[in-house]
Amino acid sequence: MIAHFLAQILNGLGYGLMISILAVGLSLVFGMLKVLNFAHGALYAIGAYLAFTICGWFSGFIGNFWIAVIIVPIIVGVIGLLLELVLLRPMYARPHHFQLLITFGLALVIQEVILLVYGHWPLTLAHPHAFTGLVNMGLFDYPQYRLFIIIFGAAVIFAAWYFVERTKFGSIIRAATEDAETASGLGVNVRLVYTSTFALGAALAGLGGVIGGPLVHLKPLMGTDVIIDCFVVVVVGGMGTIPGALLGGIIIGFAKSITALFWPTASVVVMFAVMAIILLVKPKGLLGKIWW
Repeated sequence: MIAHFLAQILNGLGYGLMISILAVGLSLVFGMLKVLNFAHGALYAIGAYLAFTICGWFSGFIGNFWIAVIIVPIIVGVIGLLLELVLLRPMYARPHHFQLLITFGLALVIQEVILLVYGHWPLTLAHPHAFTGLVNMGLFDYPQYRLFIIIFGAAVIFAAWYFVERTKFGSIIRAATEDAETASGLGVNVRLVYTSTFALGAALAGLGGVIGGPLVHLKPLMGTDVIIDCFVVVVVGGMGTIPGALLGGIIIGFAKSITALFWPTASVVVMFAVMAIILLVKPKGLLGKIWW
């Protein structure tokens, strides 16, 4: 029993870090553009299906997964850039419900495109060759790929935090977030910052699809499944904060995995219970402020 419990703790940490990557992208977009991007899960699905395609093209090459890790976020980031320019930019001057409807409709369109291209049958994205075995953890053996997700996920989130907090462009993002009008008056191209931020958020969603794809069956509606968890994580951690997205992801990951061990049918409901309790205590989330 102890071995199962410890394994579930690691599973929760891995899932929490994976969903945190998506939540970071969602938080970046909300913090900068004040847009709740309902298409974020669909971009995650695009990332997973593109990884499936790229791994198929390079099926005889041992580094096919790493090719997908590099190429897919770039492709999804470019898709996000185009979506922001064509669809979202004309909506900024309109009420927020226009932006919500645009991103919700976009998610439905992406789902239908995936259905037309790949069909409705579930597909499987194979684990990378380097992480197909088990690691002896003392009391139990644990899949290498899940350990990789824990390490890789932590590295990606730290890189995103470092980029926003420690780099010049990150300073520009934070300045434009606090006061876009003043930043524009100081020579900052705010529209370019908006577009770049949305593209970065999309790229993180695509990267989440690549590393999360081998753990699930690929299906056109997979983005709908994950976007709910993603929004819960963002609300729990606090809108617009990268540390909040990380903390919220770990809390929800632990809550779901531990509940699944003792009461599997309640593993989905428990995250909403956790969210409700946290919002009663801290209505803005655990780290609820724009940036930090």
